[in-house]
Amino acid sequence: MAVEFRLQSDSEATVYKLVTIASQAYAIGDLVQFSRSAATVTPATSSTITANVCGVAVSAQISTDTQLLVALATDRQTWSVDATNPPNTAHNYQRMALTDKGTVNNTGTDQTGTSGIFEQWGIDPNNSTTRIVGRLLVGHATT
Repeated sequence: MAVEFRLQSDSEATVYKLVTIASQAYAIGDLVQFSRSAATVTPATSSTITANVCGVAVSAQISTDTQLLVALATDRQTWSVDATNPPNTAHNYQRMALTDKGTVNNTGTDQTGTSGIFEQWGIDPNNSTTRIVGRLLVGHATT
């Protein structure tokens, strides 16, 4: 099974946007971040911060492609995502950093800095062994 973000619900109409990419391949479900220096998006990483969260890839692209279709992320959406560690309800409402573009690092410690971009709300009832549900904390903090 692919490691990916999956949209579970959105209280408003989900907005999709074509964004510019360069020299990167993308799979459906990859979280992407804004590259402020290159006017593109790049795959999210463990150092992605709330201000740079763009959205989730809804098209697969190869490294020679120049555009990617993304579902723009908001804090009103509910997402399902793979977790680095076994899901635990004691982690509910903790903020978490990423492990990579498709995995949240659920360490059991609330991430209070700007890298805490995912807030766990529960365990995915469709896959309780590896996936959690929650929201992306899309924000404006720059440091």
